[in-house]
Amino acid sequence: MEERKVVIELRDVKRYFQVGSETVKALRGVSFKIYEGEFVTIQGTSGSGKSTLLNQLGCLDTPTSGEYYLDGVAVRTMSKTQRALLRNRKIGFVFQNYNLLPKTTAVENVELPLMYNNKYSA
Repeated sequence: MEERKVVIELRDVKRYFQVGSETVKALRGVSFKIYEGEFVTIQGTSGSGKSTLLNQLGCLDTPTSGEYYLDGVAVRTMSKTQRALLRNRKIGFVFQNYNLLPKTTAVENVELPLMYNNKYSA
């Protein structure tokens, strides 16, 4: 029997923010695996940490502690430049508030990230 490939793994990921004198514990030890071919939803009440978790998964932020692996690669210790390259190669975003460039077509908006990936040409 073939083993399924783990594409995303979080191990005890915590993300804390300092707001004034208060520490906000946005993520309190999140652990899970997502396997190749799975479809996953993240849902919860307002303020439950969904956006913070998505920022972790999208390599836009790094955890305070714990480990995040994308295709077996530890993300937390990467530099901002390394995470940007990883986002360009492996991650796609569909934003809730339609972060599109207004003077370009929908197709051009989709093509834009490919301009930063030398693997593809016009």
